[in-house]
Amino acid sequence: METTGIDLSLNLLVLNKPRLKWDVGVNAGTYTNKVLAVPGGSYTTNFAGATFITKQGEAANLFYGLTANGVYATDAQAAADGLMRKMPDGSLKPFTGGDVIYTDRNGDKLIDHNDRSIIGNPNAEWLGGFNNRVYWRRFTFEALFTFSYGNDVYNYLRNQLEAMSTTNNQLQSANNRWRGNGHVTNTPKATLGDPMGNTAFSTRWIEDGSYLRLRSMSVAYHVPIKGQGIVKDLNIYAIGNNLLTFTKYLGYDPEFSVNPSVYAQGIDTGLVPQFMSITGGVRVGL
Repeated sequence: METTGIDLSLNLLVLNKPRLKWDVGVNAGTYTNKVLAVPGGSYTTNFAGATFITKQGEAANLFYGLTANGVYATDAQAAADGLMRKMPDGSLKPFTGGDVIYTDRNGDKLIDHNDRSIIGNPNAEWLGGFNNRVYWRRFTFEALFTFSYGNDVYNYLRNQLEAMSTTNNQLQSANNRWRGNGHVTNTPKATLGDPMGNTAFSTRWIEDGSYLRLRSMSVAYHVPIKGQGIVKDLNIYAIGNNLLTFTKYLGYDPEFSVNPSVYAQGIDTGLVPQFMSITGGVRVGL
């Protein structure tokens, strides 16, 4: 495998006045990798219902699944496509209204593993952050932002809570499920056991994991000390962590994966998200 990338860093003193100083620091990195050779040309791995493919000529560990194109609004629309699924007993069952519309890539009218393709990349195009530090009189303000751009996330939690194929509780979005012929929606019908594979690993569960996060922000005040007492230095401060996250991702937290393994990157199984915290205190120097 060949990996290439660029790391960029910039530190700038924007203002340098006697009572006002402003420092800015920016760092960003991008990398791409390409599999040059692999036995058999490719191999797949599975984790939490997701399939990854490592293929010669492509980046390593890409999401590999079906392509979903909405939901059949009517039985007639499904019959016009003529797509089918093979049941455990070997019989073929046609798709009907309320089933997910999958792309039949090999044109055999049968939706199965042969119709899978690369549907996402858990590796970010850009990663980085930028911080600001402002000194004004006796106050110090600091803010650190981090970001990720261009990475995909498999929302396993939503897969489980929008499946509508078991007796488990479901998300409120399940109220928008298909209910009858003519109902136009992107959420399929509720079917016990999911015989038509509406919850199969597909683009339906792949989301943009890009985000911009206010990682930390702090304000401190340096209290002037007069005289030659015991206290030589006194600072009052407040610090906030994970205060804001800007993202289109529907899950709790787009930033981390379920497992540090390279074969589990970009999979969100609903672990406890990074929490917001605000602390304050007094620092005394003797």
